Amino acid sequence: MKNFIKKLIAYDKTYNFIKESFVYQLYKKYRAKLANSLYNNPSADFFIIWITGTNGKTTTVNILHKILNDNIAPTLAISTALIKIWGETLENNKKMTSLDNFDLQQLLSTWRVNNCKLAVLEASSQWLDQARFEWIKFDFAVLTNITMDHLDYHGDMEHYAEAKKKLFTYVMKNGKDIKYASMNIDDKYWFKWFQEMAFDHKASFSLINSSIIKATKIEESLEGTYFELSYLGQKYSGVTQLIGSYNVLNILAAISVCAEIWLDLNVALKSIEGFEWVPGRMEWIYTADQIKYFVDFAHTPDGLEKTLSFAAGHKKEWRLITVCGAPGNRDKEKRPLMGDIALKYSDFVIFTDDDPDTENRLKILNDMTANLKTSWIPADKEVFIIPERNYALQLAIEIAKPWDIVILAGKWHENIQITNFWKRPRNDKKNLTELLILSGKQLLNTPAVKLHYLSELKSQYSSQHLNSATFLSQWQN
Repeated sequence: MKNFIKKLIAYDKTYNFIKESFVYQLYKKYRAKLANSLYNNPSADFFIIWITGTNGKTTTVNILHKILNDNIAPTLAISTALIKIWGETLENNKKMTSLDNFDLQQLLSTWRVNNCKLAVLEASSQWLDQARFEWIKFDFAVLTNITMDHLDYHGDMEHYAEAKKKLFTYVMKNGKDIKYASMNIDDKYWFKWFQEMAFDHKASFSLINSSIIKATKIEESLEGTYFELSYLGQKYSGVTQLIGSYNVLNILAAISVCAEIWLDLNVALKSIEGFEWVPGRMEWIYTADQIKYFVDFAHTPDGLEKTLSFAAGHKKEWRLITVCGAPGNRDKEKRPLMGDIALKYSDFVIFTDDDPDTENRLKILNDMTANLKTSWIPADKEVFIIPERNYALQLAIEIAKPWDIVILAGKWHENIQITNFWKRPRNDKKNLTELLILSGKQLLNTPAVKLHYLSELKSQYSSQHLNSATFLSQWQN
């Protein structure tokens, strides 16, 4: 019925006009004020760290939650994938990056009563644009990065960036004594914003440029990552179960917060060592025949390129098989870009459904492969178009050989798929696991395997980097 009504009113074409209207904006602001008043302004009693960016928000929120929850006080975390309260974890089934005004204010109110005064939250550009965070007292704003996404909503990159910037303006007008901010200075938007706004505490982090916090000597593998961290002339060493240098950047975002609130960075890095993963962020399943399967959120050109370039760099003489799609009614410009990226790094590409929603599923796949039809596809690469996602996963399993890497991109942790006809239950990791078992594959005990490889990684780099006394003492204690 919802899909029928959307088509009836040409929702996809009229929404941008509706959201820009004065009445709509007034309604959103009034709703935010009403929710805040109903629950008696709960954010005033919290120290709220809010993280925005195109990629990395969810991972950064969950890393920071573990650090704060382990070492400072019971902490609330709300991200796209999970809601964490102290030691409890709930799935975020709202299918939204940020919660509705009333849901969020109710949650803050509930945990204020239970003496929880720390919160780490994820902020989406749409919610910022729609004034849904009005009346919430932000203390600390963090920017991970800004790359192409949600242009169907914002129109262009400048409007998208301006929506993200609102998070920092909220901090500037929070009415509190101290205002904090941290930004990835590898991102082109950071400098202008830092110059414009007089934060009391500013932190910067980087993998490339000179910054307050910087990571160097990054050593990647499919089982974990070693890195060295520089802060105020001091060197720190860390090992994480997360893979890829882009996850080191997410760790730096979390560490930048720790530095500004005077938490010992050795303590923070020790917590990071025990952080496993966020559902659907390079979450892995290994089989006894040495095939590595990863379920990953990668849903933007930048995200997909980071994931696939990392995997391609570690496949050695074997093959990379990618299963990917694109959602309906969103960011049509990015579809051919993602198709090109998938072919660039993969040996086999299987294009399939993501969330078609009300848009014709075949048109979406046609958009993704538009450039491939007019360009030469190398003889050593193969492309398949299989709309039904389960069949696409099944094909990936059938063609995978020992030591291959299989990436399932896009659907990540979600438990539903929005098809042209209805919402139906599906979860990539669960469906993949079931198909592997039906195919007679023996699954390895992934936590045990992960810890084994991480132990080897620590041993390897502690012997190679003998100049790092901090690193050696950290693992001996």
